[in-house]
Amino acid sequence: MSGLKFILLLACLFASVTFGQEQGQYRSRIMLDPLGEMGRGSELSVAELEKQISSIEDPYAKSSAGRFLARHYVQQKDYASAIAYYEEALDAAGLSGVANREMLRELAQVYLLDSNHSLAAVVLQRALDIDLVPDARDFLLLAQAHYRMGDYVAVVVALDGIQANGLKLEVQQLHQALALYYRAGAYEQCENILKQLLKVEVDNPENWHQLASVYLQQNKQKQALDHLNLAFEKRVPFAESELLLLVDLQAVSGNPYGAAMTLQNAIAQDAVSADAVNQRKLFELWLQARERDKAKAALVTAAQISGDTELYLYLAQLQMEEEEWVPVQSTLLEACEERLQDRFVSRANLLLGVSLLKQDRAPEARRAFINATLVGGANAQAAEWLSFMDAQPATENELRRVRGPCYGSEGKREPLKKNLGEPALAVDPMTEIAAAPVASGDPVAVKTIAKMRFFYSSHSESLADLLPQVRSLAGRLNVSLVKAAGTADGSVHVLGIPGEDLRLAMPIRGSAQAKGRYRIYNAKEFRCAWKVVALDGTASSGILEEFTRDILTSGYKATGGYRLVVKQGKPVTIELQVGIE
Repeated sequence: MSGLKFILLLACLFASVTFGQEQGQYRSRIMLDPLGEMGRGSELSVAELEKQISSIEDPYAKSSAGRFLARHYVQQKDYASAIAYYEEALDAAGLSGVANREMLRELAQVYLLDSNHSLAAVVLQRALDIDLVPDARDFLLLAQAHYRMGDYVAVVVALDGIQANGLKLEVQQLHQALALYYRAGAYEQCENILKQLLKVEVDNPENWHQLASVYLQQNKQKQALDHLNLAFEKRVPFAESELLLLVDLQAVSGNPYGAAMTLQNAIAQDAVSADAVNQRKLFELWLQARERDKAKAALVTAAQISGDTELYLYLAQLQMEEEEWVPVQSTLLEACEERLQDRFVSRANLLLGVSLLKQDRAPEARRAFINATLVGGANAQAAEWLSFMDAQPATENELRRVRGPCYGSEGKREPLKKNLGEPALAVDPMTEIAAAPVASGDPVAVKTIAKMRFFYSSHSESLADLLPQVRSLAGRLNVSLVKAAGTADGSVHVLGIPGEDLRLAMPIRGSAQAKGRYRIYNAKEFRCAWKVVALDGTASSGILEEFTRDILTSGYKATGGYRLVVKQGKPVTIELQVGIE
């Protein structure tokens, strides 16, 4: 075939071909029509074209042939051959500046595919040096090449060229530039791009949250908080981590009350996990906001969910500051159900000693204070309390080891002596209106309990089957109460209402709402006979039946309703309350 025929064919065949359009369409043989007469063509293989390309003298035909062969070898993933033919096509200088820039862009992409990032950058710079209106795609590719080389300064310089040349980016290109700017640490430029994206993708939550992140990267906490507050008001979707970020920003900006409300509502709506970590955060926020009751409710939930000794000690400290001596004791005994880590032993015994002393239980308080002096931590404070109560010096036997309910690795468990005259375990000060024992000789005492509001779940089990589950079920009840925006206001109850399933119920205050299996019960005043028994693992409905017989023997008429108030401690106690007329 003559050189002229070959030149004319290639001129017709390749004049309008682009890299992106040809991918997937290359063939190993091409149709030739040297005279432009479609019916008289013949075929020339790639191998034959390779043999003849060096003999082509016309620049346009040689550049076109080289570009065709380069694209063919890209499809074959033979990048070395593709690069050689691209360079040969460019050296022939037979195509226009626009076509050459497109070839350079294709060559750069091949270098990137071949992981030769430095040569890709060189080629892209050649494309930008052509005297044409710049194309944003070249700046993006150049930035990508520099990023893969780890040259972040050059990444920013390349991307800044887009704005410097007054070029506009499409949405997809804005996201590409954002990713490169962010990885290069150019947060100010990220801020500008995200503001552009929010105008065209206002409903994309990622744009909202990325802008908050970019603000924080620039230490612009106020702007980040204002931006997230606006997003929250506009009901932009928030993931759990994003809600917790909003909570933290509200807190560090001097608004712990707002942070606590945001977190509490998020927990109630299941947008944030009601786990011990978040309950502890809620406690700390309410405490900072000086909402002690709400802080205490969150702390109770956190302690019960996690079993964290430190949280129990925080709770006991709060109760002590409010002079709730029996609850302090109950909290500490619950914390000390298992052997303590040594770092908690001194503090636990100090708090236990104070609660016992305030209940006029001086001997037990003395032993607890002595225990506190034997382990580092609160030993100095314990010694001061011993001096204050003018206690007898510790004996040699008492100084040997910690002995009591709160002990560590070197101690020994010993339960507190039962205090039969401890009224606070029998009477709940949050609910009692009047408690009047019957005449001497009667086996029961009587009181009237004020109206109460309960958050409860129904259970079809018998009382004997339900009692062993109370502790685990109470933890779930507490979590659900928090989610329902309520606050616990006392110990967990088992309610027996004639003709209905048993109810596991928590006294509440606040505006808790029924949710799922949980309901609200507004109880009227409850006149009852009552007494306290220890829950030793064998307690069952038999205890209730025996107490009911005692009540009937004393001349009272039972209504059929009853309440069991489960009080944590060592041992766990139950206040039996049997309704009477």
